[in-house]
Amino acid sequence: MGKHVLQLLLVLSLLVMSLQALTCITCDRMNSRRICEGKEGCCQARPGEKCASFITLKDGKIQFGSQRCADLCFTGTVMIGDKTVKMNCCNNKSFCNKL
Repeated sequence: MGKHVLQLLLVLSLLVMSLQALTCITCDRMNSRRICEGKEGCCQARPGEKCASFITLKDGKIQFGSQRCADLCFTGTVMIGDKTVKMNCCNNKSFCNKL
């Protein structure tokens, strides 16, 4: 009987781990040295959301960035005049949007 209890506990712990929410890093505004100057913390992604990070570069140097939970998000690079905006979305593990 003890063996069955251990198996049940193992199955339950695996189920709990799989149901844990995705946690993302939040930073309203990151400076060129990658230091958060705005509100900093974490958010729990809701169903359909991912962790997101955005960085704006000029001449290859970081100007500013941000991190958050996002429902509308895509991974890619966009050129806007002389600036480059790099966006990254992830949901493979918690805190995956760390810059």
